Amino acid sequence: MILVTGATGFVGGHLVKRMQQEGLKVRAVVRTPAKAQALKDLGVEVVPGDIADPASLEAAAKGCDTIIHLVGIIQEGRGFTFRSVHVEGTRNVLDAAKKAGVRHFIYQSALGTRENAKSEYHKTKWEAEKLVRASGIPFTILRPSLIYGPGDLFTIRLAEMIKLSPVLPVIGSGRSKIQPIYIEDAVSCLVKIAAGGQHLGKTYEVGGPEELTYEEVTKAIAKALGVDRRVVHMPLSFMRGIALVAETVLSKAPVTMDQLIMLQEDNVCDMKDIREVFGIEPVEFREGLVKFLGKTS
Repeated sequence: MILVTGATGFVGGHLVKRMQQEGLKVRAVVRTPAKAQALKDLGVEVVPGDIADPASLEAAAKGCDTIIHLVGIIQEGRGFTFRSVHVEGTRNVLDAAKKAGVRHFIYQSALGTRENAKSEYHKTKWEAEKLVRASGIPFTILRPSLIYGPGDLFTIRLAEMIKLSPVLPVIGSGRSKIQPIYIEDAVSCLVKIAAGGQHLGKTYEVGGPEELTYEEVTKAIAKALGVDRRVVHMPLSFMRGIALVAETVLSKAPVTMDQLIMLQEDNVCDMKDIREVFGIEPVEFREGLVKFLGKTS
């Protein structure tokens, strides 16, 4: 039995569907009962639980030999922080895994996670990785670049902004590079890790086949939507001011200081892991966009 945390999220929803299709036994921890029915309709065993509730996690982990821990946030909010979700939440899941005798703990981290990272997102992901490595449980860590596809909030929000804006807004220089990976390719990596025992003790970095600048990403999304507009660069100093005010007065800021830090960093990796370890030739970004955005333009 494989326990999945974050099964109602973007990656989790695609993952459990694929796992069911491949005949893997899946149990999903679900915090919000209203989201449980869609998983039940797929044949997934659903149990109530919350990464902030150790007792619920212990009950969920009983009888499981593998846990895929996907829960993560890209933005803090009222009642939850990067530390409470990434660090304390992962600690709770690991504790439950130990008590259940789990033999394989798979943690989805993020490309760019490293010691002495500048962003709180990457700092807390690094702390979570350290907990996983020190747990004594056989583990695998996957660090994907930006994952995109149906249900991906980053692409959806950017697409909505592009549709409404008279220009194509790009934050800062737009020259930082990223390797967007299509959701089905990211899911394939996770399924291969869960299905075999040859990935224990490993940390893998995966991304799409192209190193694209953020400006190129924005233009590609616009093209998939059939939008042709002039690019306008938004100065970082201006965006920092907006982020600072928005984080102070809004419950959910459209952009945060932490996100601005990450937007100015390259987020790329070698293609060796995804091609040689997982045997996947990842989808090109523009091809992936057409799979969902192109159909709605």
